[in-house]
Amino acid sequence: MQNKDFVTLVGPVMERFYADLAALVNIDSGTYLKAGVDQVVAYLERRFREFGFVTQLVEQEEYGNHLVATHEGSAQDGPRLLFIGHTDTVFPQDEALRRPFSYSEQAGLRIAKGPGVLDMKSGLLMGLYALHLLIEAGTTDYRSVTFVCNSDEEVGSPSSKPLIERLAREADAVLVFEPGRALNRFVSARKGVANYRVEAHGLSSHAGVEPDKGRNAIVALAYQVLELQALNATIPGVTLNVGIICGGARTNIVPDYAYCDIDVRVSDQAGLHAIEEALRRVTMHTHVDGTVITLTGGVRSMPFELTPANQRLVELVKAAGRTLGLTLEDVASGGGSDANTTSALGCPTVDGLGAGGGLAHNPDEYVELDYLPLRLALICEVVRYICNYYQDGWQL
Repeated sequence: MQNKDFVTLVGPVMERFYADLAALVNIDSGTYLKAGVDQVVAYLERRFREFGFVTQLVEQEEYGNHLVATHEGSAQDGPRLLFIGHTDTVFPQDEALRRPFSYSEQAGLRIAKGPGVLDMKSGLLMGLYALHLLIEAGTTDYRSVTFVCNSDEEVGSPSSKPLIERLAREADAVLVFEPGRALNRFVSARKGVANYRVEAHGLSSHAGVEPDKGRNAIVALAYQVLELQALNATIPGVTLNVGIICGGARTNIVPDYAYCDIDVRVSDQAGLHAIEEALRRVTMHTHVDGTVITLTGGVRSMPFELTPANQRLVELVKAAGRTLGLTLEDVASGGGSDANTTSALGCPTVDGLGAGGGLAHNPDEYVELDYLPLRLALICEVVRYICNYYQDGWQL
């Protein structure tokens, strides 16, 4: 199967692709809207089965159900591929009613808008339709492709992470369909995420009658906040933000407790170790006698680093792009995704293969429609290149 055939095959499926996209966007599927997420999953499951996949629902109580769809390929010595996309969005109930899927033009570009259109209902369909095109073309020189659609990525994948880890351990390469930036870009690295809480414990007293008997936890924490925020950007590849602060009950009480929550992003594990040491150093002391400072928390997702195995997969993606006349660029992102999980396990991973557009998590979130057909052809080519790489006796 040559690249020009994939470009040709994409055209006839786009009308159906857009109809599916409109249907999915018009379903509210915020992370905690289980009924809506399950409706999206049911829609996708029907389409997967129609395209020849075997499906399995992994039922959940708090979150929507996860969907695992598998297609057995024609090459027992071929690669085992894992595709990942999430069905949840960040938007509330009735958002789709207020601003349903719509077409418009912006700066000469045809765009589509609606809640989750970019992040990442279009990405789910791009992975699905690329596999459909490969199957229709008879280009299935893989051992298997498994597509996991998880329902809780927007809150850190708490219920789906064990599932993703299990599937990644059985895979030879992972493709993640988060938004794809510009047509010629994809994601090869993401910062890891860590969250910490710093607490100040003091002693309450009457602020007017016996203020000297109190030990002000808010004042103690205020000193900590200044020192903590000063750590931002002092370590290469590390950012820190004190994002929440809370303390006190009434103005006439010397507060005995206060806390702040901190978001940390790290490019690599060395940065993670360095910032944790710096946090411990700052919180080992207090500026207010009689108060105690404590530090809790830790890493939520490890950094998605450009390892040698990931670099080889990146080069295959770029080679696939060249067959379509695209000069692709791999970029790093400050936001996390499920790619952080799979890469940390040592499974070769690339991300950002989904749709292009902008303003994710924003009411004006949009997808560039003219971008999609060639991007679909690119995904097909990426799979073909990975399969050829394995047929030549190489492994990532």
